Amino acid sequence: MSKQSILDISQFLPYQLVSLSTKVSDDFAQVYSAEAGLTQAQWRVLSHVFNLEFATAKRVCELANMDKSTVSRAIKQLEEKQLLLLTKHPTDKRASVLQATEAGLILYEQLTPKAKEWESALLSNFTDNEKATFRELIAKLSMSVEEKSGK
Repeated sequence: MSKQSILDISQFLPYQLVSLSTKVSDDFAQVYSAEAGLTQAQWRVLSHVFNLEFATAKRVCELANMDKSTVSRAIKQLEEKQLLLLTKHPTDKRASVLQATEAGLILYEQLTPKAKEWESALLSNFTDNEKATFRELIAKLSMSVEEKSGK
């Protein structure tokens, strides 16, 4: 096999994105872990509950791109921490609706400014135009993947 035909994994876009995502997620984890003792899965579930009008475990799995067992475990742990409450789904007896408790709301309101500060610090080397372009490129790349996969 010639050197030219070998894929340089470090320059391959999927590898670069996963590597960057892991680094960014691990760095941000320090915020919600230190401040609230939450795992990445717990933070993601809690965040989606606040960003969805009607949150179910299935919908969180879809949006967070997390497997069912990870989401179920995080929901159970958030319930044990009294940050989430499960209520019966009005039309689907097999599903539950996820709602934040008062303690969950207070915690999320405490973490949100810290999350925004962290993001601001991460992007501090970007100009406003670069930030806008970066977000546009991420959206375009996401749309391209969705079109390719038919989702």
